[in-house]
Amino acid sequence: MFMNKKILLSAAAITLIAVLIAGCGGNNSGSSTSGNAAPAKYAPDFTVTTLSGDRVSYNANLKGKPVVLNFAASWCGPCEQEAPVLAKMYEKYKDKVVFFGLAVKDDTDSQRAFAEKHGLEFPIGMDPNGDIVYSYQKAGKVSFSGIPTTFFIDAEGNIKDFFIGPLMEKTFEQKVASILPAEADTSKTVTGTTTRTTPVNP
Repeated sequence: MFMNKKILLSAAAITLIAVLIAGCGGNNSGSSTSGNAAPAKYAPDFTVTTLSGDRVSYNANLKGKPVVLNFAASWCGPCEQEAPVLAKMYEKYKDKVVFFGLAVKDDTDSQRAFAEKHGLEFPIGMDPNGDIVYSYQKAGKVSFSGIPTTFFIDAEGNIKDFFIGPLMEKTFEQKVASILPAEADTSKTVTGTTTRTTPVNP
């Protein structure tokens, strides 16, 4: 009886540690992971209105160029951590790839304040119900539902790589290499990595 109680307490402790490690993770986000999913998937089309009032669709306005597509929100703690990195990487890579943000389950005023606070100068559209992020998670065979999530899409519209969690500079540069014009290879499979996220519930 004493041993059974001890085993149960140990199991509870392990579960608590896993929860603490997961932080703000989404579904199945109890640990960091990386891997690949084959074959590479095409980026789904979407049409949104940006914070500046422009109407943008993926197929009409973004496809044909390498794209860094970032899903985030003003209410997301890890997104706050990531935002300065995105601002810096945008300045470094804006002449090589297109940056586009989608605010998940957020409101326009909050997202505009978030962008201004962190100096995010790339276009940001709204994904009020989370439908677009879910379509990309499905297309990229992503089994996690947290944000921030960033997809790296080549000029042909293939999702080449993704990262779930707040990007750091080194990781961003490793990921963006998969879609830079000189290195684009649509035969490669999708790879992905996940770290700390904020859950996005349907």
